[in-house]
Amino acid sequence: MREAVKRFGTLGVAFIFGSVAVWALLLILIPHLMLIDYAFHANPGAVKKGLAEAGFTVYSFLPLVDTQDDLALRTFIRTLLTSGVITVLALVICYPLAYYLAKVATNKWLSILMLCLLIPYWVNEVLRAYAWRTLMAKHGLVNQAFVGLGFQPFEFFNYELPIIDSNVALFVGLIYSYVLFMIFPMFNAMESLDKNQVEAARDLGASWVRVHRRIVIPHAKPGIASGCIVTFMLTAGSYIVPVLLGGKSSFWFTQAIESQFSVLNWNGGSAYSLVLELVCLVFVMFMMRAFRVTLRDITR
Repeated sequence: MREAVKRFGTLGVAFIFGSVAVWALLLILIPHLMLIDYAFHANPGAVKKGLAEAGFTVYSFLPLVDTQDDLALRTFIRTLLTSGVITVLALVICYPLAYYLAKVATNKWLSILMLCLLIPYWVNEVLRAYAWRTLMAKHGLVNQAFVGLGFQPFEFFNYELPIIDSNVALFVGLIYSYVLFMIFPMFNAMESLDKNQVEAARDLGASWVRVHRRIVIPHAKPGIASGCIVTFMLTAGSYIVPVLLGGKSSFWFTQAIESQFSVLNWNGGSAYSLVLELVCLVFVMFMMRAFRVTLRDITR
């Protein structure tokens, strides 16, 4: 604190803390208080019809536990399950890439590969989703390549994966959309690993699997946890990708939230949003406990 005062002066420090306080108050605290207030009150239409009581009530949460019409519950479970699977797939795909970038690639190739990873993200997410929609269309470039190789066209948008009932196009789009948020935290963690530890283990006869299991992964746990947390939360909270790439049964929970707000049911939309946020918070705590890392380790 004293160093900050010496560097920025008393007024500078006060301005910084004041700006952060105003930002947290206006964009975090007040909106969340309004969200909670709306969530625990029924919409005026339901109150007028006598379906719910005025004042504090859990009426807006009832569709999530309704056994007669379980669309909201099934959508919620499918969204969480699919987000979990996508997070695992992204981890499997990105781990070797992050290790290669951090410990194998030369400075020249590191710059080139980093640029290749970043360039697609200079384009808006909506345009990227439309690009994948065009590529994976029935007569798109990908299927034209399949036909050229002697295969039948693949129904990316109509082929539903078993159990999770989500199509292939949605998986491809979501993994692609958030792959950087998995790679960069792991790259950042692996970059600080002393390469001599890996070389010493190899000299002592350890296999690459053992090296990663005993040296690399324990060192990269904060990065792995951070990547999984961010990827899961962004996937579960995604809206435009499921809208553009989702199939017949790939209705996402964020679409259910939007549908509530679109019919001016702010109470129902707030309740759904609050439940999704709480589940994401539980996931953060679970990942921290599973990887035995603290919040400071994750944000390092």
